[in-house]
Amino acid sequence: MANVINLPIPYFQISKDYEIRTRSHLAEKLFPNVDGFLELVDGDSMEKAQKYLQFKSDDTEFELVMKTFQNPFSLFEIRMSWNTDSTCEIICLEKNSHNEKLSRQIDRLRSRLQNTNFELLDKKNELESALHRINELSGPFISLTDDAALIPLFGDLTDEKMELITQNILDNAHRRNQERLYFDFTGVGDITKKGFKELQQLFKTLWYMGQIEAIIIGITPQQAVVLNHLDTEYHLRFVSTLKDAISDLVKHTKTGAGSRYRR
Repeated sequence: MANVINLPIPYFQISKDYEIRTRSHLAEKLFPNVDGFLELVDGDSMEKAQKYLQFKSDDTEFELVMKTFQNPFSLFEIRMSWNTDSTCEIICLEKNSHNEKLSRQIDRLRSRLQNTNFELLDKKNELESALHRINELSGPFISLTDDAALIPLFGDLTDEKMELITQNILDNAHRRNQERLYFDFTGVGDITKKGFKELQQLFKTLWYMGQIEAIIIGITPQQAVVLNHLDTEYHLRFVSTLKDAISDLVKHTKTGAGSRYRR
């Protein structure tokens, strides 16, 4: 796992006592140099951190307020997975401030619409516009290596959301000459029938565009029932946890195995 320190994301490996064993270079640049992971957590988030980071907890995601060099109150989405050797893999994804602002805007608008009918149509359009923008931000393209990227998906996968994020994924995959895309389903809820069709079309286009392999991370049993109908001729793979995805990435980084999928 030596190559994980070069991952272009904030990554930590900790012990069951929360001692930091390994961290990526980006984590070193973003967070203060402390010995224990909990030292990076804001006091108000400490109880939540201890609850979710318990040894042998299931793979999960949650939010923590953490201390960075730039801001002592930065909101991060935490994705974690315990290993059999009693170490835990942690990725910290900083929450998009614009996305958070839009979410707060939606909450305010919904509250106002419950109390008044004035300018209802204008506010409805404003709400729909904000929802549209949030859907666009729901599938960020995070480069991991020269030929691989992580795409964490959030919320229900509807046809509207998939249509909005697909073009960004295709544009980045083509421009950056990607060979593997890791689609993280940890934050996904339901998958609608139309959303499933758009998802299958995305995988099909990626394969025909450049034999780009899609690796799907962390699906639930309910999602597995839906995704079981995907056409696997486009070289799809499934991995159970974030830990498996990191191991797969490191293996391909060492061996260059992804090039075999190229035309």
